[in-house]
Order: sequence, then C-alpha cells, then structure tokens
Amino acid sequence: MLLRSEANCLVAGAGPVGLTLAYLLGKSGVRVTVVEKEASLQKDYRASTFHAATLDLLEPYGISEPLVAMGIQCPVVQYRTWADGVIATLDHALIAGETRHPYRLQCEQFKLSEWLLQALQAMPNVEVRHGEELVGFTMTDEAVTATIGAAPGTRKETFSYLVGADGGRGVTRRILDIAFEGFTYPERILVLGTRTDLPRLIPGLAMVNYVADPEHYAHILRIPDMWRLSLPLTEQVDDVQALDSDYIRSRVEPLIAGFDVRDIAVKKVYAVHQRVAAAYGKGRALLVGDAAHLNNPKGGMGLNGGLHDAVSLFRHLSAHWGDPATVLKQYEAQRRPEAIQAIHKHTQANYNALKGVGVQRAELVERWVALERDKAAQRQFLLDASMLSSLRRCGMLE
Repeated sequence: MLLRSEANCLVAGAGPVGLTLAYLLGKSGVRVTVVEKEASLQKDYRASTFHAATLDLLEPYGISEPLVAMGIQCPVVQYRTWADGVIATLDHALIAGETRHPYRLQCEQFKLSEWLLQALQAMPNVEVRHGEELVGFTMTDEAVTATIGAAPGTRKETFSYLVGADGGRGVTRRILDIAFEGFTYPERILVLGTRTDLPRLIPGLAMVNYVADPEHYAHILRIPDMWRLSLPLTEQVDDVQALDSDYIRSRVEPLIAGFDVRDIAVKKVYAVHQRVAAAYGKGRALLVGDAAHLNNPKGGMGLNGGLHDAVSLFRHLSAHWGDPATVLKQYEAQRRPEAIQAIHKHTQANYNALKGVGVQRAELVERWVALERDKAAQRQFLLDASMLSSLRRCGMLE
C-alpha cells in the first residue's frame, strides 16, 4: 500500500497527461513536483477529442464533469468523400447502454490542462514549476536523483519515482536508453482552426467528419472555439510553405467553395508517427503518454491513451508503492499491448481507409454504407472507436 508520508514523485512534463497523473497522485496525498520547460501553459490544438471510455474512466476522480462542461457532445460521426458528400453516419446512441457518455466530447486539450493547473494550485503537496526541465537523472534501488535545469543553473533533487510525461522527444526515455520502435509517416499534417461557418459551405456537415481521398483525406470537426480542419502534406512541401496563406488557399478553396483563408485563427504543422516504447520504464523511472507511444491522429486516440496510462500508473503506484518492479511489470502489461492492439491498429485502419490504401473507392464506400446499415457491426465499431473495448480488455473498466 502507498506510504504517503514517504511518497514523493517527479513528473517531467506539464501537458494534460502529466498534469492528470499529478492530480491523481496529489489527491491521494503524494508529494508531487511537476517540471515543464515552457514558461507557461501552451495553447496546443493538437488533440481535442475525448472518448466515452476516457470520460467513464476519469469520472470517479472528479475530472469528467468539468471537462464535459467545457466541451461539445458529439454523438454522430460522418464518413464522407469530397465528391459524394455524406456516405455513412454512425451514432453513439447504439452504445448508450455501455457507457455513461455515449458521444465523442470535443474540447481543446489545453482547456483540460488549465482546469488541472487550477485544481493543483489548491493542493499544498503539489508544485508545478514552469520554466524548469529535467536534464538528467540517476537511480538506485531506493530513489531517483534528478538534475533539474532552471535559470541560472541546475540543481539535484531526490524522489521516490520519476515519471516521464515529456513527449516523443523527451529526455526520460532517451536517458533510459529505451528503443522507440515503429516508423514516421512520409506525410505531415496541416491543422487549421477557422472561424468560418463550415456547415454553411458544406451541406449537412456533422460535428465530427472523416473525408476519404487519396491526396486530400481530411478530418473536420467542431471544437468549442472554432472548426478544426486537418489535411496531409507531402514531403515536397516544407513547413514554411505549408503555413503560407497562398498555399493554404490553394489547398482548401478547391475542396470547400467559399472558404476564406482570412478566417484562419490557428495553423500548425505536425509530424506523424506510429511508435511504441520497447519498455514502459526501468526501475523507478516510468513513461506515460507520448513518451511511451505515438500514433497518427485519425481516431483521436493519442491523448486518450495517454490519459489511460496516467490512471493505470496511478493505480499501480497506489497499490505497490514500495515495490517498483511490480509497479512497472503490471503497468506495462496493462498498457503497452493496448498501444499496439487498440491505438495503433485502429488509427492505422482509419488512415488506410481515408487514404484508400489497398481498397478501391467504390469498395470503400460500400463498406461504410454496410456499416451504417448493420447495427450490430456499427455497435462493435463504436465500442472499439470509443476505446471501451480497449479498457475492458485490459481490465481498467468493467
């Protein structure tokens, strides 16, 4: 059991996953220090989907209710092509008996981070330090000694555990020398946030939409602040060109008649990876979120999987605080297979379908039409897409 008087933990990275773990540990009485190299919370629009399984999982900890209040409930998902419009509509009402949240919740990830930061400020046992970063660490069987960088120099501090929530290029995994197995896609993703009223320009547009096309496959969804549109970028287009208004106009206007590039409020280019760490930690240093696994964004599973990691690790730390070998063994066994079986498998299938890999357009359209008609198949698809199947399979939800 957790010995709270002796428990302290360093979390490297103040993104939504790191802050969620800090919140869970802090509420349980653990002393937590979070370090984040950025001077303040970043308004990142990379992720904005929270699935039913995640909301069910976070609900007992008091996180889901405020998150739902900040977001948009989207029970319907559309599959489209640019030429044909709506091909199929899937409705989370089919899984209403399986979850307390039968919808996708659309909410910018930084809004969850903002709420968590505010909650952590009220916990005297939790400290969040912006402008500081993990630069190195050493371990013994009993503790982790971390070197933390902060102007004008560095200092060493000792913790019971270190958790790397510091992303795909983070320090924690590199120092542990854990391989990051997988690949990087040749395409990057151009993400645009626009104030344009897209339903006025695209008839019948739902809140969440996947558009299939070999060259211009897209993801269009509503978030509280704006509409979010993502398009693939070829290797021939560099990041500077991709963010140029003339280039954006040349990509979007042929697809969406009447689109005004002047209404773009957010634009960003992201590389896309499918990678899973060969191990989820060593000794008293553990990995969560993007530090442990990266995936393409078609399906909105990356952030959700990271939040599942945070809850899983919290539970195992709480049960086996004094036994780091058991913590790592049980945590890795619960979460690493799901990164491969659920997250990577589903997101790769979405990518293949949207781009038309290995399937003709007519066959793809027929698949989607059949899925809409076959309610049993659609129900199973939604259980998988909402990650309920994943959390049940690994024992995190009944």
